[in-house]
Amino acid sequence: MNTVENRFIAIICIIYSVGVLGFLIPSLNPLFLKLTPFNLIGAFVIAWVFHRKWEAKFVMLILTAGILGFFIEYAGVKTGVIFGNYHYGKTLGFGWQGIPYLIGLNWAALVFFTGAMVSGRITNPWLAALAAAALMTIYDFFMEPVAMRYDFWQWEKGIIPLKNYIAWFMISFGMHGLINSNVKPAKNRMAAAMYLIQLGFFILLFVWIKLIGD
Repeated sequence: MNTVENRFIAIICIIYSVGVLGFLIPSLNPLFLKLTPFNLIGAFVIAWVFHRKWEAKFVMLILTAGILGFFIEYAGVKTGVIFGNYHYGKTLGFGWQGIPYLIGLNWAALVFFTGAMVSGRITNPWLAALAAAALMTIYDFFMEPVAMRYDFWQWEKGIIPLKNYIAWFMISFGMHGLINSNVKPAKNRMAAAMYLIQLGFFILLFVWIKLIGD
């Protein structure tokens, strides 16, 4: 085991644990919401720092996933056809035409993280794409109520439509299928850890939101 990598994972776990408290304590919300964009960028950068097998094609495909994700979100917001009717709030920061730039990075990061989760575990590229898409959809399920509460985005009438999850799965599968059919995603323990840590973060907040009935 890489000692430096293990220490980073431990530190990140601590940071996200503090983050949960920051989101739970109302007086701390403004500060931690302002830190959200930096957290998303930091997680993506750290995962790449510990990436061992650099391949230009893989990097370009991950970036392509981010760009596609951004413009799919643009189409989704403007038409309501893809995911349902929703709009972005202020938490994710600056954007274009009401779409935060960071949402593209979020797509790229999640594709990267979930690809790392299945890499080396499932050899068939299309089965791997299915598994990674399922992981992304599970992540979105727990993230959605948290995102609404903290103004990442808002759904019409506060109702998350089923087609949002269907679209998430189909788009995620397409992105992973594109990557897996062109390259063999390299193992990345840090990227996989980022997925699990972020998922745990959203699960804890999801449970709290459900317990308080909001």
